Amino acid sequence: MSNKLKINIYCDESRHTSGGDRYMVIGAIKCERELKREIVHQIHSMKKKHNAQGEFGWKRLSPNKKEFYFELLELFINNDLSFRCIVVDKEKLDHDLYNDGDKELGFYKFYYLMLKDTLEHDKEYYLYLDWQQNRDQHRFRNLKYFLQKKLQGKAKISCLEPVTSTNQPLIELADLFMGAVGYQYNDRNSSDIKIEFCQTLAEKLNALNNKNFKMGNLKTFTAKNEKKFNIFKWESYQ
Repeated sequence: MSNKLKINIYCDESRHTSGGDRYMVIGAIKCERELKREIVHQIHSMKKKHNAQGEFGWKRLSPNKKEFYFELLELFINNDLSFRCIVVDKEKLDHDLYNDGDKELGFYKFYYLMLKDTLEHDKEYYLYLDWQQNRDQHRFRNLKYFLQKKLQGKAKISCLEPVTSTNQPLIELADLFMGAVGYQYNDRNSSDIKIEFCQTLAEKLNALNNKNFKMGNLKTFTAKNEKKFNIFKWESYQ
């Protein structure tokens, strides 16, 4: 039996197919495997308390569910959960040059870049990616292969598999935070409740002594070793 600390990672993506947004975001929530059941139980209790039925996420953030969504912020801040995302400027992508014209391959390269620096040595990982239809049926298997190659046997990936976001609250939580980051990066400002959510999230992160989020701003990037809320802004080398 492995003595490595077991970690669950729940991944999702945002705005990668949206023609109206310049920046796409790929991100993940990470938590200890033994903590997952308790966190999910807390989320279900909160949903019942606030009558928040069905799935939740960035697109469903609305004034009549404000208390539920802002309580989710407290849940994240006060528990041993972390978030990491990569922000990609789609205007700087050149799939013809780097991916033989294969946009899907390019997409999963960014998944790899987002994940590789969140995997630590001497741990055992279980990765769950929001399911999507791929042209190449081996995308998930290949992603696992290259991540394991990067780890060089110093950590273990016990599974990397697609799941549907339905009834996956931690994927939905990842979607919520990716939506907030993408909202500010793409200079959206049409929703007062979403603006307030972004500002409150940034202020709470700043109160944790993370100086990257001053002035209620998520349109930023963090140090590579930032643990709680890590934003990696990808820069093209062209």
